[in-house]
Amino acid sequence: MNYIGIKFISAVPMTVEVAEEKGYRVSNNKGDGYEVTYDDGYKSWCPKDVFEQHNFIIKNEELAKTCEGMVSPDYKERFKAEYIQLKNRLEGLKRMLDAWDNGTLAFTPTCPRDLYDVQESAMRMYLDVLKDVQQSRRSNLTINSIAVLSLDGGGV
Repeated sequence: MNYIGIKFISAVPMTVEVAEEKGYRVSNNKGDGYEVTYDDGYKSWCPKDVFEQHNFIIKNEELAKTCEGMVSPDYKERFKAEYIQLKNRLEGLKRMLDAWDNGTLAFTPTCPRDLYDVQESAMRMYLDVLKDVQQSRRSNLTINSIAVLSLDGGGV
């Protein structure tokens, strides 16, 4: 069987020498690594290259919170996560396009503007479909607790 492991951890840089002093098993590793703390308080040491290959700094808390929902066996949780992710990405695209329009975009886009407009339109339609599914009696889903709001800040 294959598995996907999702865990939220805290980590601080730690040399192999300090890790050994603290009693962590470091095998034949040399150099830098991280002291890793899991949600349940368990701590371990991991070599820097292995750690950085498998772990990523959370830059978007809202998206990070949806990770577990996307692999949930409960379709309702997967639906909520899908909605949150799409809404978050659409808001990010809208911020980028607004900055482009205002001349404040910090990078040069690689695609023509009209292609991004098509992407925004498709994402809005997809979001509307998810809202319709949520509101359908047969779906029995509720995402009211995640504040279904349109991008202009108004309610749905």
